[in-house]
Amino acid sequence: MSERAATGLGRRLVRNTLLAATGRLVTLVSWWWLTPLVLRALGAEGFAVWALFFALTGYLAALDLGIVQGTLRHVAAARQRGDAQGAAAFVTLGVFGFTLLGVLWLMLVAALRTPLLAWLHVPEAQVAAADFAMRGGAAVFVLAGIANVMMAALQGHDRFDVANGLSLAVVTVHAAGVLLALRLGAGLPGLVVAVGAGWAVGALAGAIALPLVVPGTRFVGWAAARPHVREAVTFGGPMQLATMLSMLHVQLDKFLLPGWVTLAAVTPYELGSRVPGSLQTFPLMLLLAMLPAAASLHAAGDRTRLHELFRRGQRYLLGATVILVAALLVVADRLFAVWLGPGHGEAALVMRGVTLATGLALATGMGTVAVRAVGRTDLEAGFAALVLALHLVLSRVLLPSHGLEGAVVALLVANAIACPVFMFRMAGALGWSRREVLLGTSAVPMLALMVGIGISMAIDVLATRAGLGGWTGVVAVSSSGALGALAVLIVSGHLPWHEVRALLFVRGARGTNA
Repeated sequence: MSERAATGLGRRLVRNTLLAATGRLVTLVSWWWLTPLVLRALGAEGFAVWALFFALTGYLAALDLGIVQGTLRHVAAARQRGDAQGAAAFVTLGVFGFTLLGVLWLMLVAALRTPLLAWLHVPEAQVAAADFAMRGGAAVFVLAGIANVMMAALQGHDRFDVANGLSLAVVTVHAAGVLLALRLGAGLPGLVVAVGAGWAVGALAGAIALPLVVPGTRFVGWAAARPHVREAVTFGGPMQLATMLSMLHVQLDKFLLPGWVTLAAVTPYELGSRVPGSLQTFPLMLLLAMLPAAASLHAAGDRTRLHELFRRGQRYLLGATVILVAALLVVADRLFAVWLGPGHGEAALVMRGVTLATGLALATGMGTVAVRAVGRTDLEAGFAALVLALHLVLSRVLLPSHGLEGAVVALLVANAIACPVFMFRMAGALGWSRREVLLGTSAVPMLALMVGIGISMAIDVLATRAGLGGWTGVVAVSSSGALGALAVLIVSGHLPWHEVRALLFVRGARGTNA
């Protein structure tokens, strides 16, 4: 890969990553701001039901047959071929697919409503709200799915700026709707309606924006989309399984805790897991920008540049991951004490464990991009099945006796075993060196992580002795760990400063060079 081409591709990825990250940042700030308000309004058990609503909609998203990621991948490949009608066909398939799945979900809720409410031990006072959340979740799923299809199509056409605008519109309506629902005392049903309204705006705005900003794009009917069904299912089938199993893995303990511990235990688990879960979206933004680029390289038959993209992406992804973990691991107790007040030690424990588990999962991100780009989603499905099976067995053993601590250990150990197994299989399938994939870029990030954690612990002790509290103490402890890790990554050359400068500041390199 020439230096100019590498810089052009890199700058395009940086641009797209930063655009996507803006929407995620606004979403994160909104969630941090609204969570204490929702917790006070709903109480511990009501908030637990609210958390389970999000988990249910997460399961709904897992039942999308790989539609969103498939749309992104297929639209990017069609764009590479100059096939505008083919790209539009996959958008049509996405809309049809989500509508059908929404109807199927309503049928499933009707059949499973009673046993599900019984397993979750939902109090009588919360039954009506929980029932509304389950039924309303189907509508939210369809609207969110259509909105995400439109965003994925825009990203596949390299219009991350417009997709980001849609994301900002969605989160703005979400926040305004939640505030209105709380002000009116509408409870959980009002919050569900607010979420649905945000996705409705995103779906409508996306349908209007896509043909306007992508020249030559027009929506096609079912007759034109039908010939692409087999291609979509071939890619999306294994990916559907992988996504569904992965979502079950991430949300599993929220549904096991009510039956084996208590419903109220869901609240600290939700609070503790959502912090790293939300912040991991920033490293994931890099992967979002990588997939269309990788799919285009594969469609062009350029395996050498695909391998180079993986290597470069893996360096940056591991760097971002260790910075995230170093920033979160030590600060958990301080964060919850300042954010929500005293009495959230269990949430801080969950946050530390989930942060480590999230770091392991993020390390497989470029492997996931690679297998999706080349159409080997069966490898991703095998990985998801393994990690879920391990998690379920460990949870069955540990949750009844150890409660939240058992949930954290089960999640962490399952990721520690399954993640390297997936990377080993991925490297073999693509003909890459397993040693390079597993070990080649990990030594320096591990050193950076240890240094960052050590510095963060030292600052935490010094801040305590100096009486430094509040958000100032949180920022001091967290940023010291992140900056310490970043310094090691730059000084060691893992993230070469000249390369970072080239990606961010060099003029004259365009995405068309990629």
